[in-house]
Amino acid sequence: MADTEQNDATDALLAIGQCIQTARKKSRMTVAKLSAKTAISTRFIEYIEAGEFSKLPGRSHVLGFTRSICRELALDAEEIVQAIKSAMYPDPMTEFELTIAQQLRRPLIAKIVNALKRQ
Repeated sequence: MADTEQNDATDALLAIGQCIQTARKKSRMTVAKLSAKTAISTRFIEYIEAGEFSKLPGRSHVLGFTRSICRELALDAEEIVQAIKSAMYPDPMTEFELTIAQQLRRPLIAKIVNALKRQ
């Protein structure tokens, strides 16, 4: 992965983590309370909020934990999981997928799509 692609992926993961942290704080929920509700370690929640997804045990934990946290915080879990997949586990997007992502005009997806276009 080129340096700019790595930086874009890192930026996307940081943005996702900040989004999750902001939603948690807006819900007036502590990390400990979120941990109790989701049965996810506080350490793992802190990694996610810091955008340090690579510190989680593996892909299934990254995606599963994020999905559970997003659902608890009433965030669009599937959009965020797709953004993580694009940043951490990039597969070339088809022209159709690029078109759909552009039409959705979702900030996280758009950022990733733009990064992929520069390849």
